[in-house]
Amino acid sequence: MQKSFKYLILLLIFNLGCVSVKYSMVDGSIDAETFNVDLFEEAAPNAPAGYGATYADFLKDFIISRSKLKLNQTKSDISISGKVTYYNTSPVSVQSNEVAALNSLTVRLDVIVINSKNPDQSFEASFSQFSNYNSSDDLSVVEAELLEDINTKLSQDIINRLTSNW
Repeated sequence: MQKSFKYLILLLIFNLGCVSVKYSMVDGSIDAETFNVDLFEEAAPNAPAGYGATYADFLKDFIISRSKLKLNQTKSDISISGKVTYYNTSPVSVQSNEVAALNSLTVRLDVIVINSKNPDQSFEASFSQFSNYNSSDDLSVVEAELLEDINTKLSQDIINRLTSNW
């Protein structure tokens, strides 16, 4: 009995050695080496002056820090452009005295990504994100912090779409 148990153990070890597991993301890589980001047009009337340029710079830094892509403004494999189409605050949580406890700043971007190396990975999409703040806070005081949060979320959405091709 011990002899057959040893053979069973050896057989299991041998079979485990023959099994291989391969992990990969579905279409998880970007078929490109370089990118550029054009200034985002400010089509939303409430957007602060210069927000399109500020967001374009933020997106460049975000992509550089989180991908293998290298910035090349002259001739690049991926070109990203877009416009700010919505920039607005609205009440989120109305209390019994009809005063909002929270407000929300929402930003929507229409983005065009052109991949000249692999046109199948090109796309046009809208991305929208928000960040809440206390209604007692002045927007001009908390706006930079809110935009940091929103810009991070928007940039992550763009990279996710770029790398997953969904």
